[in-house]
Amino acid sequence: MIKYSPYPHTSELLEVFKALAHPIRLKVVIDLINDEEGAERHCSSFNLSVTKATRSHHFKVLKESGLISHVDRGNRSLATLRRSHIEKRYPGLLKTLRNHSGK
Repeated sequence: MIKYSPYPHTSELLEVFKALAHPIRLKVVIDLINDEEGAERHCSSFNLSVTKATRSHHFKVLKESGLISHVDRGNRSLATLRRSHIEKRYPGLLKTLRNHSGK
């Protein structure tokens, strides 16, 4: 978490940028953008060439940044993009990321 920011109320935005700065987390978010709204994805369904521990770390960062919600259902771990929250807090961000993905 960012401990100091010279501008009030920017630490949340900095956490979002930090989360999106890593290519694996950016890929996860773009994949979720391209899914139907409200879709839940099993965390292992993402085509990521990383260990389970690394995958868990990336999903934790995305959850802590507020970009995704993450729930455990039995032995399944599901991720959902927090579209309405993101659109309200950062209008146009999802559209920009979708355009970045080329889709």
